Amino acid sequence: MTWLLALVVLCGSAAFAAQEARFDGRIILEWVDENEFIASMRLVENFSFTQADGKTWPVPAGSVVDGRSMSPLFVRLSGHPFEGGFRRTAVVYDHAAKQQSQPWQDAQRMFFEGSVTEGILPIEAKVMYLLVNATGPRWVVRGESSCFNQCHHSGDPELVWRPRVDDDPVVALVSWVREEDPSLEDIGQRVSDVILHPGPHIFGHVR
Repeated sequence: MTWLLALVVLCGSAAFAAQEARFDGRIILEWVDENEFIASMRLVENFSFTQADGKTWPVPAGSVVDGRSMSPLFVRLSGHPFEGGFRRTAVVYDHAAKQQSQPWQDAQRMFFEGSVTEGILPIEAKVMYLLVNATGPRWVVRGESSCFNQCHHSGDPELVWRPRVDDDPVVALVSWVREEDPSLEDIGQRVSDVILHPGPHIFGHVR
């Protein structure tokens, strides 16, 4: 019986490890505010994305999204987040960027995995990951900063920022990704090389 129990546990662990990423619920939105530049929408029902490793990113009913987590360069090269084939991922990522309860690095990798789960070709999902990594918001998880105000340029208590980059080097990296199909780690390193200023800290890189 001992070996049988061990086999059951082993099979169960393998099944858990092999689970597929998935979305749960429906994206149903209602307009909150619409103007010429920014359209805000509220989720009517609960929604979530679960990664293959089991980590879940919930977006509760009532959450407001507006797509501001996507930079103008992202929109120009990959399309509006709520109109393309990655709209569900965009909703989850936009909510994560507003909540700042998980590290920005995790949210960006979730964006890549969610895009692929929605059916975006992996190489194009890597392009979008590059654009989010280079131009998207970064943050210190709420309540986890040990910094004092004098070590930040802005003194923003939420510690949310975007790296400063020029568009041309980032666009060149888009071509590199499509030609070489690099790993996400390699993409992150190349992005670091073109960032002019990484964040609000006066001293050194914040990662």
